[in-house]
Amino acid sequence: MNTLKTAVKLLCGLVLVSVATISSAHHGWTWYGNEPFELTATVTDKHFGNPHDRLTLMDAEGNEWDVLLSPPGRSRRAGFTGAEVEVGDTVTAFGHRRSEGNNFEMKTERIQVGENLYNLYPNRS
Repeated sequence: MNTLKTAVKLLCGLVLVSVATISSAHHGWTWYGNEPFELTATVTDKHFGNPHDRLTLMDAEGNEWDVLLSPPGRSRRAGFTGAEVEVGDTVTAFGHRRSEGNNFEMKTERIQVGENLYNLYPNRS
């Protein structure tokens, strides 16, 4: 019986740690400023998958930007998949710059590739 209680406590602890880790990874918009931000830059890398799609962009000043897009399901509903953008493309991302620290990160509401505009968060526009 004592072994069962220990196993249950251990399992509960693991579940709590997992939930806390997932919650901190999915931070929403709280780390980003309220002012709209626009970035036009060149794609140097792309990642399409969980927890969020991402692009790495290089701006004209040589700064490398981490551009957080949306979760894959939301991106796909907006018609944006890995096929719509390639390394070397120039894109314009519209969203909010990270407000903490001296880094180059933004969370994107919309992204334009060529003539195509993908509205990842239509309720925020």
